[in-house]
Amino acid sequence: MKASLGEKGFRSPAVQPADQGSCRERRGLRLPPRPLGGRGGDVSPALVIAVSALGVLGHTYGCTVNDLADLESDRRNPARRRSVLVSGAVSITGARIALGVQLALAVVLTIFVAVAGESGWLFAVGMTVLFATVTFSNTHQKRRIAHPLVMDILFGVNMGAPAVLCCAVMAPRDLTPAWLVAVTFGIHMVLLNVVAGNLKDLEHDRAVGDDTTALRAGVRLTDSGRLIRTRSYLLLLCVLLLGSVASLLALVLAAPSPAGHRAVAAAVLLVLQGMAGHSLWTLVRQARAVDPNGRERYLGLNFFSLMVACLLWAPLATVVVAVLTAVWLVLTRGLVALPTREQEKIA
Repeated sequence: MKASLGEKGFRSPAVQPADQGSCRERRGLRLPPRPLGGRGGDVSPALVIAVSALGVLGHTYGCTVNDLADLESDRRNPARRRSVLVSGAVSITGARIALGVQLALAVVLTIFVAVAGESGWLFAVGMTVLFATVTFSNTHQKRRIAHPLVMDILFGVNMGAPAVLCCAVMAPRDLTPAWLVAVTFGIHMVLLNVVAGNLKDLEHDRAVGDDTTALRAGVRLTDSGRLIRTRSYLLLLCVLLLGSVASLLALVLAAPSPAGHRAVAAAVLLVLQGMAGHSLWTLVRQARAVDPNGRERYLGLNFFSLMVACLLWAPLATVVVAVLTAVWLVLTRGLVALPTREQEKIA
């Protein structure tokens, strides 16, 4: 899975998730939608701004690392012709300079947050490890360094861990919701990678010898872009979908809300997750073709499922995240998606 600059990495609250491969499929530092506070419970605007800026920098940093690492492979992939590096809109030297600037700013902001927030040294260590694993996963993705499913899980960890880190530095009294958000979002990102990310580039990855979970499971596509599934791949999707439902329900049931509110939220979640499962089912039974841009419907359904669960914990923050994500998607929609006619030529 590939992404242009600004597509990959770990992202800010306004970014949704695409994959080690794309901005639509997103990877990013995601702030947990819950009250943010500094020492003594007071809100620290500077701390919130610094952590949010770290999210943006982490997101763009991961994108830049991935684009530079996959440049040669991207040049041979027709679907990547509009990538800013492949097209020449950004030079390799410019990308390397941007990478250094992003990393330097991230170091400065991490030191500031570590000094201003609670559990500062743990946050600093956590962010250092997180940037290191993001760098590793982006430079070694599909490189047969480890089983591709391990790399997908590492991607999920990179996506979910920031929720715990942010709460630990700003509101460390109860990290239960942060851990639940991290697990849920991590599962969603693994599911994103092994379906939307793997399948949209499946034939190209197979042609150039890249290693992905879908290819290891024996998945192939027909000439019309429909999925030829295998038992192991179908089992993996079932496990991930069940994990998604279980973690979402745990997040709802643990919320400090009236029983009636939790019951309504649980019912809505089951409907949304049922729709997500149906979207995947239409794919595996060949009722539709794989989306060449990775814009699978289940991605949005999983995102809104997480928003429903988080709504019980922090209504205002959840609405802000949802609105900012919607705006982000509208603004970036044309950056990586090929026109319909070009998609048909590639297919």
